[in-house]
Amino acid sequence: MKDQQQLSASELCSLFFIFITGSNILSIPSQLIGFAQNGAWLSVLLSLVGGVGLLAGVLFLYQKFPQMNLIEYSRQLVGKWITMILAVPFIFIQLNSTSGIILDVGVFMTTAMMRETPIYVFNLLTFVVVALTVRSGIEKISRMFTILMLTVILFIMVVVILASANYQPEYLVPVLPDGFKPVLLGTYFYFGVPITELILFAMLLPYVRSKENQLLKKGMFLALFVNHIFIAIVTISTIMIFGPVAGEMPFSMFAVARTIEIYEVIQRVELLMGYSLIITNYLKGVISLYILNITIIYLFNIKDNRILIFPLALVCFLFSMLLISLGQAWRINYVTVIEPLWKAVSYVLPLLILIVAAVLRKNRESY
Repeated sequence: MKDQQQLSASELCSLFFIFITGSNILSIPSQLIGFAQNGAWLSVLLSLVGGVGLLAGVLFLYQKFPQMNLIEYSRQLVGKWITMILAVPFIFIQLNSTSGIILDVGVFMTTAMMRETPIYVFNLLTFVVVALTVRSGIEKISRMFTILMLTVILFIMVVVILASANYQPEYLVPVLPDGFKPVLLGTYFYFGVPITELILFAMLLPYVRSKENQLLKKGMFLALFVNHIFIAIVTISTIMIFGPVAGEMPFSMFAVARTIEIYEVIQRVELLMGYSLIITNYLKGVISLYILNITIIYLFNIKDNRILIFPLALVCFLFSMLLISLGQAWRINYVTVIEPLWKAVSYVLPLLILIVAAVLRKNRESY
């Protein structure tokens, strides 16, 4: 099955930035600070090094197989059955991540805004909208999402600037109160949870027009750098507002926005962050479900690329309900401790195997 849709390099880079930034810019800083304390911004910079390495590996394989996605060139490099084995955890962690992304919308709405409404109402409605958007196709998604993400970035920068009246720079020191170990733990978390997900874009790269390959590479590296800059900014902003308790704020920028009150004229700015959190989770959820769908479509050579969208959305919804039943404490421990390791096994390990296979294949062909 070959999808005839095409994207420009700028459209793909925009989707890439939206996916790796998305909800992370609003929900990740508090968890990151909980690990790395005042050195959280150092963890972001260290994660950038690993992110550049992963992206270089993805683009290396794309250069070797420009017309194929990860599933297709995996079959060529390691064979059908090994690809099937590698795809099991690869698909399962995508299912888990997609469920968790939309679950965050329900958690936010039931804890910060509409506490009396059952969480399944928000989850189900969001998944219906996400599935309908995925059915519209990657071309329409890319054109619509860029504008929405620009509004989110604008609102976040407005909050960061307006909150500056409450900043206390002394909260930023000491940078390493407990040594470098917390920074390494923060790097483990940040690199392991959102950054390893960039490997999923190996499924979307073939959509880019071949004549724009060079622009694509530069644009994706630029998007990765800008992502880390924004995450560092909101992390530092959160620390300067809340200091020692910054790591206890579940939706950090929403909490930062609540501190803004200028002459009784500018108030309730947190509504902008509420909008931003819902929109970013929606954007990332759509991209995640789209990639999950085409991964299964290409793995099993299904001709209709839309037939699984609603069933997958239903499975993700039910999985999100399962996550709720396991309890918030379990989910927090899973996200911060287990998920980084799981994603390393599910995403990074297959990528490394394919890179080694591609290099060995090239060496054999050179003799």
